[in-house]
Amino acid sequence: MATKDYLGLQRERAQEVVLRLLPSENVPKALAEAMRYAVSTGGKRIRPLLVLTASEAAASDEGDPEAALQAAAAIEYLHSYTLIHDDLPSMDDSSLRRGSPTVHIKYGEALAILAGDALQAHAFDVISQPTKLSPERTNNLVRVLAKAAGPAGVVGGQVEDIANTPLDAERLSYIQLHKTADLFKASMLLGAIAGGGTDDEIEALGHYGEALGVAFQIIDDILDADEENEEPSCLRLWTVEEAREKAKQFTTEAVAALSTIKGSQATAALSDLAEQMLTRII
Repeated sequence: MATKDYLGLQRERAQEVVLRLLPSENVPKALAEAMRYAVSTGGKRIRPLLVLTASEAAASDEGDPEAALQAAAAIEYLHSYTLIHDDLPSMDDSSLRRGSPTVHIKYGEALAILAGDALQAHAFDVISQPTKLSPERTNNLVRVLAKAAGPAGVVGGQVEDIANTPLDAERLSYIQLHKTADLFKASMLLGAIAGGGTDDEIEALGHYGEALGVAFQIIDDILDADEENEEPSCLRLWTVEEAREKAKQFTTEAVAALSTIKGSQATAALSDLAEQMLTRII
């Protein structure tokens, strides 16, 4: 199967499970609607796609495909919560997300905040549901998600992103790693754990995810260069050409991390995905 078709299939699986596992019982109608809207506004499902692909790259008898599906949904719920809060007037004050009204514009600020809170909590409910995984692996899934979501993860990255301090190399690196790359890394770790990967495979796939996440953020900054954007960007410190070289370096690092993973359609797809992302700027 061609990489495009393989990744397309994984994206379809991710889309199905993200919508299927949304809460429906004992949830106020307005809240359920806002949550569904938040996860349905045209995202490419990159993070859950990475979970599912990593689970197949590290697949063994200790894994469980259902656990990978649950982890894929959980990481997208977590990601969606971060986007809702990132768009709020007190944060980036964005009125559009992927060409559609942001959640606080469509539903009001209070409901948007609560929808984000609900999605974050629901992510942990979903990922901790019983599967065929060992208790240790299930516990590791929860810890990976919590670390990515917490003060030294996305929240810490967002704090630095909105800080009113000069942008230097250290702050830029922290934002790249924690606002963006942590969820890419977590996606790969979740998939590898749910798939039944060995410790070495989990570490290697996590390394891939982190490097891919940094490359993704640099590429995003380059593509946004012509837009009016006041957010911290690597282009405040680097020229466009320097940024391209950095993106190439992190892409190479991501692909190299796969060298210890057994060859499979999934492993090849991960390598191709990293290279395809880079072609957006070269």
